[in-house]
Amino acid sequence: MIRILYYFLIFISPLVIYSIWIVLSKGKIMNMRFFWPLVVGLFLMTSTLFISALFYENSTNKMYNHPEVINGELREGFFTNK
Repeated sequence: MIRILYYFLIFISPLVIYSIWIVLSKGKIMNMRFFWPLVVGLFLMTSTLFISALFYENSTNKMYNHPEVINGELREGFFTNK
């Protein structure tokens, strides 16, 4: 869930920054088009997704073991090789 929120914030942050820029400039930038900031934001989001997929080790050959309660103690979830 946190990862979904992370990527959503990456997607929405250029639009928020652009909106703040418009408010701070008191409408002088309102004549600019909204298309290009959206394109730049989408480019940044997709490049971030690809970079994180390439450089972070997220192997698909691992199996997730769910958290368990054993003798009243919580054992955290962990990954093991298949």
